[in-house]
Amino acid sequence: MTTFYTTGQIAKQLRISVSTLKRWLNNPGLPISDRRNHTGWRLFSPGDLQMLQKHKKELKRNGKKFNTALLVPAAENSDDGSANNSER
Repeated sequence: MTTFYTTGQIAKQLRISVSTLKRWLNNPGLPISDRRNHTGWRLFSPGDLQMLQKHKKELKRNGKKFNTALLVPAAENSDDGSANNSER
């Protein structure tokens, strides 16, 4: 049985946003299948994932930069609900 991935799962594996992935899918040069499930969600095969990984690698080789920083909270909350500010 073949495994298929959703748009969100593919974006997460590629470490890009869903909107970036959707923009890439509008590129006629990327031969990604337009397979969908019964509710209309787009499904990707492992081969589609490999093709998108190659596309990302090519973009990087051509100078495109991707944000690899993890999102973290701006401030940790203390027990009293106030923001922890070590610079005070």
